Amino acid sequence: MKSKLEDLPLPASSSNKSGTIKFMTSNTTLTTITVAYMVIGIVTTLINKLLLTYSEYKFPYPLFTVLFQLSISFSVLMLWSQWQPIQHPTVKFTFRWDTTIARRTMPLAIVYVCIVLFHPLYLQHVEATNYHFTQSLSIGFSMVFSYLMLQTNYSRHIKSACVSIIIGTCVASMGYINFSSAGAFYGLAWPAMLALYGIYLKKTLLALRHDIWMLVQYNTLLSIVLLTPFVILSGELAEIFSTVWFWDEFGFWLQMLITSIAGLSVNLIMMVLLTYTSPLTLVVAITSKPFCLEIGFNFW
Repeated sequence: MKSKLEDLPLPASSSNKSGTIKFMTSNTTLTTITVAYMVIGIVTTLINKLLLTYSEYKFPYPLFTVLFQLSISFSVLMLWSQWQPIQHPTVKFTFRWDTTIARRTMPLAIVYVCIVLFHPLYLQHVEATNYHFTQSLSIGFSMVFSYLMLQTNYSRHIKSACVSIIIGTCVASMGYINFSSAGAFYGLAWPAMLALYGIYLKKTLLALRHDIWMLVQYNTLLSIVLLTPFVILSGELAEIFSTVWFWDEFGFWLQMLITSIAGLSVNLIMMVLLTYTSPLTLVVAITSKPFCLEIGFNFW
C-alpha cells in the first residue's frame, strides 16, 4: 500500500504561491548540522587517508571492506539497541523485523549497493584531475531528480547559486579535464548515482517518519544481504585468503574497526542533515568537502 507520507511537502521546506521551495528551518540549527556534517566527513576522510598512507596493512579489496564495515556497523547498532546507554523519548533504538519497513527501505539499499559496486569502476576510468568537476555535476542531477521524484522546485536564487558552483568547478579544472569515452560515461553516471542516493534517502526518511535509527538499521542490514553475493562472485574472498598474512594482527582489526565506526558516524549525520534540509543541500556539502580539505592542507 502506498504511503500517504510521500504526498506531504518536505519538512525542511515550504512552498510559496508559485510552488517554489524555500528553506524555512532555523538558520542556527541548519548551520550547526551542516558544519557538523562537514567536520565529521573531513575527519573521517583524514582518518582513512592516514590509515591508507601510513598503515602497514595494505588491503585493496573494496567490496569486502565495505561488507565488513557494514557488518561492524550493524553489530554496533544491535549492541546499542540491547544496552541502550542513552535513554531519550524521541529516539527508539530497539530493532524488530518488519516486512513493510524492509520493503520501503529496499530501494535505498539497492542504490547504495550500486554505488559501492560502481565506485571502483569510476576510479578506474576517470582521471583524478576530473574528480572535482564530475562530482559537482551531482548538484545539477539532484535538482533534476528532486523536481521529477519529489516534485520540488527550488527558487531562482538557489538554482543560480548551484549553477555558479558547477561553472566555478569547471573553470578551476580547466586544462585538466580529459575524458575517454568510458571516462565520460562513468563521469556522468557517478554523480547521477550520488544524486539519486540522496533522493531515495530523503524519500525513505519521509516514508519512515524521519526515524533515523530505524532507517540506518534496516538500510545496513539489507545492504549486507544484497552485497554478500557480489563479494563472493567477485573472487575477492579467494584472493584474500591466499595473499593476506595479517589476519591475526590486532592493528589490522583495529584499523578496520575505526574506519567502520567513522563510516557509521558519517551515515548518521548525513541522515540528520537530510531531516532538516534537502538532497540538494547534501550534494552541495559533499561537493564542497574536497575543497575544504585542500584549503586545510594548504594552510597546514
